[in-house]
This record gives sequence, C-alpha cells and structure tokens, in this order.
Amino acid sequence: MRSELHDRRIGLSDANNFFVSCERCVNPALNGRPVVVLSGNDGCVIARSNEVKLLGVPMGAPYFQYRSMLAYNGVAIRSANHKLYNEISSQVMSVIKRYSDAQEIYSIDECFINLAISSVTDVVKYCRTIRKAVWDKCRIPVSIGIAPSKTLAKLASEYAKKHPETLGVYWMDATKYRDAEYMSQFDVSDVWGIGPRMANALRLGGIKTAAQFMLLDDRKLQRRFGVNGVFCAWELRGYPAYPIATEGRVQKSIMVSRTFGESITDYADLQDALLCFTVSAARQLRAAKQMAKRVAVKVETSRFNADYYANAKEFDCNTPVSSDADLIKIAVYLLEKIFIPGKKYKRCGILLSEFQDVSQGVQ
Repeated sequence: MRSELHDRRIGLSDANNFFVSCERCVNPALNGRPVVVLSGNDGCVIARSNEVKLLGVPMGAPYFQYRSMLAYNGVAIRSANHKLYNEISSQVMSVIKRYSDAQEIYSIDECFINLAISSVTDVVKYCRTIRKAVWDKCRIPVSIGIAPSKTLAKLASEYAKKHPETLGVYWMDATKYRDAEYMSQFDVSDVWGIGPRMANALRLGGIKTAAQFMLLDDRKLQRRFGVNGVFCAWELRGYPAYPIATEGRVQKSIMVSRTFGESITDYADLQDALLCFTVSAARQLRAAKQMAKRVAVKVETSRFNADYYANAKEFDCNTPVSSDADLIKIAVYLLEKIFIPGKKYKRCGILLSEFQDVSQGVQ
C-alpha cells in the first residue's frame, strides 16, 4: 500500500480546451460545433476545439490568415471573455478542492492535488468521481493525470486527453515510468520544465525523448542546465522534487509566464496574454492570504533571432496590493515601458514579490 501511495502521490486536473469549454458552458448550442476563441482584439487564435485542431489551425495563428477557411467549415468565432473564464475557473477549482486536503492552482485551468489518501482504495475510480462532479456542477470537461511527481502527472494528463479509452483519467505508475520503451513515446519538448531552448540543445546532443533524458548523468545535467535540469530528470524517474504548494506554505514570490507557440508582434495581443497571467497570479496571491509590494513584468523574443530582445521592469507599490484591478493597472503600465513595436515576442510573464501577510487582517 505504501508503494501504491507513492505512485499516486500527485494528481493534475487540466480542463480540456478550457476557453472553448467555457463558451460552450454558457451557450450549449456550440456543443458539437467547431469553435475558436480569439485574443482580445481578435488578432490571433488562443483556443481551439478538437474539431478545429483536426482542421490544422495552429495555436496562436493570425485570424486573418484562416478567416475564409474557418468560415467555410462553419467554425463559430468567439472573442475572449476573461472575466467569464476566471469565474468558471474559480467554480471548477472549488469543486476539486473538496476531494483533497492539498490543492495547488497552477494556472487558470490546471491544479495539482494530493492523492496519497489512504482511505481511497481505487484512485482511478476516485478521480473519475472528481471529473464527474466538475462536469455536473460546472459543465467543464477535465482530464486527470495521476503519478508520483508533478512532471509525470503533467504527462499523464496529456495522455488522458489524447486517448479516449482512458475516460479522462490516467495513472502513470511505476510499471510505466520505469519502462524505457513506454517513456520513449514522449518527446523531450513535451516534458514539463523543458523549454524550447533546452529542448533544442538536447536534440543537438541526440536526446529526443523523455526516456533518453531521464537516463542522463546528473552531474552532466547540472553542469549544462543547472539544478532545474537535475530536478526534471528526478521527477521523470518518479522522485518528486516539487511538492504541492498549499496555502499553508507561504511562497516568497509568484511568477506566471508562458512561451508562445507563435511569436506575437501586436501590442494588444501581448497585453491580452499578460492580463490573463496577471489575473492568475493575483488569484494565487489571495489564496495564500498575501499582498504584494513589488510587481515585475518581463518580455523576451526568441534567442535565435538576430535582433534578440529581453527586458523587465519593476514597480514598487507604496501600499501592498492584491486585487485584479490594481495589479492589471500596474502590469499594463510596465508593459508599455518595455514594449518595442516590431519585435517578435516569444515569452512574457509577471512576477509578484515582497509579500505582506494578511491572514490575520491588516493593521
């Protein structure tokens, strides 16, 4: 039983095509119909239903390039409604929280939960109960990956999404993650914690799969990629390096950032992405019962571009803040300071730090 509890220590719930699912939740007429959600100024595609994915429309694709094709195939077009998405996300997270003593909200549509619960005899059945509860209450489909580490849980949730026979729940136990042949099906770029730059460097060295990466020598990994590279390998081997960050464990900072599938050149598109990250960071801040005195925003283009550009700007608040409105205002102000027109931005993010604990109120 102890070994089994280790192998199902962490679960990851990930909503399927979340923005599209939210649109279908409030408008059931969209069920079964291909749907795309566009960025705030309708510049690019930021969410696609499975039907649209099969049409070959990539994430981040400029809308004007696919407008005719989408119309020809009867695709429903929706502009992003982040207020709606955050409201539904809060409902989904509240439902999931009832089923575990520890929950870490990782993004607007993902959360890690503790599943090493001795009273749970059938963990797959238990997670299917969670999945049904989310659907019954919120009408949002989720996929749940079960594994001993966060990295493996991420791979498991993606496996559950792509394989209907799992019924939305997949347990990646020791018989799987210790099998080199099985782990060879996962591309090294699919591993949580391995970004595009690191993946390219690994491929140049002949490392193309998760199975090859997890067999690398720890000392070589640390010399080349630092301690995070070592931790990533440990996680793939089934040894958790990143515990679930619960509300009782106060973080020193909160960072939400993403690397975009397609480069962004338009300011409105970049701002739209940043605002989504800001709302997610604000929610984590309030969940930890903290307020932030320092806010930083960073943007970066691809390092492989000749005109590589990266910049960050900080703002120190006279009074600590935690509301969406305050943080959004600061984030937009900082982005305006570092945005350069014409650059092809590949990544942006927000960092909150210098916390003040408000769990006992504010003096």
